[in-house]
Amino acid sequence: MFRHIIVPTDGSQVGERAVEQGLELARANGAKLTILTVLQPLIIYSVAHELVVDLGERQHEETERHKRDDRRLEEMVRASGVDCTHIEAEDMHLSEAVHQTALAQGCDLIVMPAHERYGLLGKAVDSETVKLLSKSHLPVLVLR
Repeated sequence: MFRHIIVPTDGSQVGERAVEQGLELARANGAKLTILTVLQPLIIYSVAHELVVDLGERQHEETERHKRDDRRLEEMVRASGVDCTHIEAEDMHLSEAVHQTALAQGCDLIVMPAHERYGLLGKAVDSETVKLLSKSHLPVLVLR
């Protein structure tokens, strides 16, 4: 049914579960799996030198954590025998990066981990997931 599945992950438990579920779908369909890590560029709103140094170091630590998590997920997928690719992208908007990468890679299913947010109207799916659903012509499986 599906031949190429893409799963964006952010290193969170929700993202890791999405990769695990994407792996099961890929295995069941004999599909290839692409893991996508989207890093947001560092934006500095202050010119205070000490703050810039702290933010730069924090960004570096976050990037290194993502790389460790991604390598672990790649190894898990490869150990299962499923063909796996890992792609890193940088974009302010997760939905745009997922959409563009899925099209560029020829994916036919997006498995999207959704973080639930609590707002004035109660529990809702995060806005990046909603944006992806509104723009994607590919099927999107939203995991909650």
